Amino acid sequence: MRLPPHQSTAEIDIMVPFQMAAIKTISQEDKYFSGVSLRMPSFGITVKSSQVDLSKTKTNADGSSETSLDGWDGIALEYSVDWPLQLFFTKEVLSKYRTIFQYLLRLKRTQLELEKSWASVMHEGHADFARHHNDRMNHSTSQPRRQHFRPMWHVREHMAFLIRNLQFYIQVDVIEYQWDFLQSHIQNSNDFTELVTFHQEYLSALISQSFLDIGFVSRLLGSIMTLCLQFCWTIENQESSQNTCELERITEVSKPGSVYFHFVGSISNTRKNIMND
Repeated sequence: MRLPPHQSTAEIDIMVPFQMAAIKTISQEDKYFSGVSLRMPSFGITVKSSQVDLSKTKTNADGSSETSLDGWDGIALEYSVDWPLQLFFTKEVLSKYRTIFQYLLRLKRTQLELEKSWASVMHEGHADFARHHNDRMNHSTSQPRRQHFRPMWHVREHMAFLIRNLQFYIQVDVIEYQWDFLQSHIQNSNDFTELVTFHQEYLSALISQSFLDIGFVSRLLGSIMTLCLQFCWTIENQESSQNTCELERITEVSKPGSVYFHFVGSISNTRKNIMND
């Protein structure tokens, strides 16, 4: 997903890993999964999960060296609702689920890129140590590149700390907690109107406690995730180059952002305490 979506195959390509992930997490006998689809709205083509052949996977490489920070952010989760479920899963409800899905997808994507960048850093560090050892044996005065990159790795640690803890907070303290809460209400209710109300409260809690209803926090998190992705992709491009200007620029921009990392973390803790009271 580092390259921009390929218009002719994007939705087919994303449905393959989506269906494989679904097989690992939900029952194959789930009769409702056939109504789920992923859509790239800018392309206007919808691919049903039942139309994908898992034995034929495709890659996304199109030879382009350009990266798009939001080309994949348009992926939308859609569900074809049969009557009478439209009374429960209204367009407004589905829109909220779509928003939450896109947010979680981008968050997970950012986390994976940061983890991959760390593996890349460790590999480069071992190679750099070996070069430095050889330089010392040859009485060279060169210093290992790791000293030059150290401030950048501190920034990466800040990024990874925020993204990792934010994802854990949303997945465990928000989604799982609110889901169990909803289930307990559903089991004790026989009234349709009550069920609709409980479900609306469930969605509202997900959006609120995930910061999606706080404009400036939501925009801040979006900017941080964008910066994280830029940082990771720049690391990969800089591995074979001595020119680190772009990486240094992102690092410099990120320094004041560290304050925001702690700020968002404090908001997360505040929300968690309120939820547990």
